[in-house]
Amino acid sequence: MTGELHAAGFSIPRADQACVVVFDARAMATYAPLAMDVLDRRERARAARFRFRRDRDTYVLAHAAWRVALGICLGVDAREVPLACTGDGQPCLAGTTLSTSLSHSSEYVAFAVCPAATVGVDVEQWPARIDLEALMPMFCTREERAAMASLDEGERTRALLELWTRKEALLKAFGVGLLADPATVAAPAGHAQMPPAKALHYPPCHTRNLPADDGWIGALAAPPAIRDIRLHRLRDGHSD
Repeated sequence: MTGELHAAGFSIPRADQACVVVFDARAMATYAPLAMDVLDRRERARAARFRFRRDRDTYVLAHAAWRVALGICLGVDAREVPLACTGDGQPCLAGTTLSTSLSHSSEYVAFAVCPAATVGVDVEQWPARIDLEALMPMFCTREERAAMASLDEGERTRALLELWTRKEALLKAFGVGLLADPATVAAPAGHAQMPPAKALHYPPCHTRNLPADDGWIGALAAPPAIRDIRLHRLRDGHSD
């Protein structure tokens, strides 16, 4: 996987930059047996509990590629990456100045790394697998519902998933996930938002959707000091 990351232009992020890697696990399936060796004991135990091979392979490839990329950033072997979790369950890199986040939806995987206090990333399969319009009262603020109502059906379907990913990324960056009511947390594109009451120890973060691509929609949330997002798509050697 190191070769694929380098081919996609992945490197250590600058001080104002977040690096985001996105890939389709189906295109990386041949790496799955070797990828298992990169995982730690906890990750291997989690992988063994998956009932379906597709889900197991996606998990293994996601965590292995994530570890390899973090190893590049930290100058250590992927097996030595100090991945841990905070008390809130947020991934962290103990003893480093980097923050990181991981997401996957179906076979699509995204992870982010940046030199900031926190970061959150979310990726979702497109078209959406759930009826987001029916869920609007559960995850949209009143203002967001009004904005969505002004769009035609086609625009609204995509805009809702873009909003969903921004909100998921923002709540991950604040370390609360869905412990906070998403209908009370606005996630406008490009505007810094204060953390909810449960996460006041985190800095304000802004959210942006990642450049559009076939099959998925994603978003990143990070403190305002992170002004640049570098997107790397594995297997095609392409980066933005």
